[in-house]
Amino acid sequence: MSGQRYYLVAKTNVKNTLLLFGLLLGTTSAARAQHHMAGMSHAGMAGMTMPAAKPGSPVAAFQHGMDSVMVVMDEGMRRMDGANPADIDASFAAMMVPHHQGAVDMARLQLLYGKDPALRRLAQSIIAEQQVEIQQMQAWLKQHPAKP
Repeated sequence: MSGQRYYLVAKTNVKNTLLLFGLLLGTTSAARAQHHMAGMSHAGMAGMTMPAAKPGSPVAAFQHGMDSVMVVMDEGMRRMDGANPADIDASFAAMMVPHHQGAVDMARLQLLYGKDPALRRLAQSIIAEQQVEIQQMQAWLKQHPAKP
């Protein structure tokens, strides 16, 4: 994939993810979501408190699922699956795999619990696109094993 095409695909995926977060947060635009998300780490989001949902409700299940996804994603990004932290390319790929998997898992939660047709289509798109990108990054990591 050419550098320009990769940039455009990555930029589109970031916008799609921000739009999904924006809609989940109740904002009306990706720009507002991006502003809201600026400066936040995933660690802060994992500990974010949402309004209490009725135990056993779909909202409670969704919130619990999102919290679980964030914890797994953050741990995977910190672990970097053995990539050498001094290797920028390997670090990027190793951290983006769990990041993308987190997006896929969040999109699946949207499909399980969400009702809005536009968001369901967006979630399906996120799943399809990011699974391909996960495979690409895993292949790159396999072709470029960590060097001590």
